[in-house]
Amino acid sequence: MPLANVIFPAFSAPYFSQLFFPVAGIAAILAEVFVFRKIYNSLTFFRALGFVLAANIFSWIAGMVLSNFLPTGLAPRVIQAGENEVSILGRGDNFGTLVIVAFFVAFVLSILIEYPVWRFFGRKIEFPRLFRTVCIAHVASYTVLVITLVLNALVML
Repeated sequence: MPLANVIFPAFSAPYFSQLFFPVAGIAAILAEVFVFRKIYNSLTFFRALGFVLAANIFSWIAGMVLSNFLPTGLAPRVIQAGENEVSILGRGDNFGTLVIVAFFVAFVLSILIEYPVWRFFGRKIEFPRLFRTVCIAHVASYTVLVITLVLNALVML
């Protein structure tokens, strides 16, 4: 798979995975919309979609900024290029572990970031138990992402 050669910091993986698997990203967004519509049935589909998109865009930008302050999981590697040795940046020994940890960190951060966004955009709407709903919506969306990544890994075997 050509994506296997893409190098990026490990803690950025949750933020880039939706770009690599657009169907998973769309399905994760729709899972959140489904949860919010199920719990707050007064929300129209398009209003819920607008809120979810706004919260996710804000969370994505914040997550990308925050991921720059966390370990990259990248390490320099020396390769032979003809008669010369060249140093390149590649996945370090702990890259895979950091990617897995990054999904849990992103899950928690996205809840903590998106909850106030929902509060702000929905300030004229009554959202009882909003924090609980944001948590449930994120469990649904991250479940979609994890299933997609696991299925992708199984296909690659």
